[in-house]
Amino acid sequence: MAGSGADLLVDPSWLADHLDDERVVIVDCPWDGAWWRAGNGGSYGRAHIPGAICQTGHPYIKGGDADDPSVLLPSQEEVVQLAGELGIGPDHTVVVYDDRGSLFAARLWWVLRYYGHEDVRLLDGGWQGWLESGLPVSAHAAEAVDAPPFIPRAEPERLATLDEVLAKQDDAAWQIVDARSDGEWEGTELSGNRRGGHIPGALHLEWKRLLTHGEDSEAVRRFLPPDELRSTLSQAGVDPDKGHIPLCQAAVRGAFMAFALELAGYGASALYDGSMAEWANLDDPPLEV
Repeated sequence: MAGSGADLLVDPSWLADHLDDERVVIVDCPWDGAWWRAGNGGSYGRAHIPGAICQTGHPYIKGGDADDPSVLLPSQEEVVQLAGELGIGPDHTVVVYDDRGSLFAARLWWVLRYYGHEDVRLLDGGWQGWLESGLPVSAHAAEAVDAPPFIPRAEPERLATLDEVLAKQDDAAWQIVDARSDGEWEGTELSGNRRGGHIPGALHLEWKRLLTHGEDSEAVRRFLPPDELRSTLSQAGVDPDKGHIPLCQAAVRGAFMAFALELAGYGASALYDGSMAEWANLDDPPLEV
């Protein structure tokens, strides 16, 4: 088992104390960031944490055309551009948050970590937790500051390709962890795929179960305390001494699972970035219901 993942989270009081810290970049990761960039308002335009920069692209942060499931991880050039838009330099502490249970924040966390930025943290409780704490909000759009160029240093062990998942599917040293809903796992919800079901031998743990108030989208959803987090993972069969391949439909919930595994102290996992958008729309990869 790897060491503690406690430095992956910050609470609202910590962030409030660092609002004016030039070494900290705060990123709001809304579902409707592209809508706001087009001048149509959106959640960021209504209110956000003071000084937070809006992640204005597609929240899935895929390469090229985000609607094309065959286009997966952003390129180095795309990530350098994204970091520049957000004012993220190589020495910044980056704090990310959203109002969706940290789903989109975790996706940005994973993309930045894959490309070697070590100090990326999630705001535990997200936007709802900030509001519950009675801390100030702003409707003024923050401008990204000029920062030294982001230097991508890919960590390939954090990514699993289709061929790698196929190769490791029956490898006892690895576990595939599916973060989708019960219906998607059982094949009753296709989510637009040609085929339904799950990868044979995979473990199933819906992402919401790793949060307090996981089913309540209006509540403050924080990560489970460390012991409870590890217990929930263990009950699903997740072994801390094995390698892990998280996945979902489009690698957003899978990125959340990768974050949770690291938070639990299980070390870096290999996210299957193609996830079911790739696997279930090909003829050959095996599925069962």
